[in-house]
Amino acid sequence: MADPTSAVLLVQEADYLYGVGPLSLRVEHVHYADPQQYDGDVWLRVDGTQIGRRGAELGRRSVMIRARRLPVALRTPSRRPGN
Repeated sequence: MADPTSAVLLVQEADYLYGVGPLSLRVEHVHYADPQQYDGDVWLRVDGTQIGRRGAELGRRSVMIRARRLPVALRTPSRRPGN
């Protein structure tokens, strides 16, 4: 099975903290051990590479993403292959 962290997520502005506009992020790591409560939701720190509109890698990024907006395969460590 492919590692779901290799997927590119499109995250809307309202679903990640301190950003402007939608964000395309190739997920490399989700910090499950440190969930944060904010604005009535659980948020998880996600590390990855930001992808531009034309598919170019724009650099590393670490963002807080609303947990319920992550694909099911990324929401909990028990759902990830190898965990």
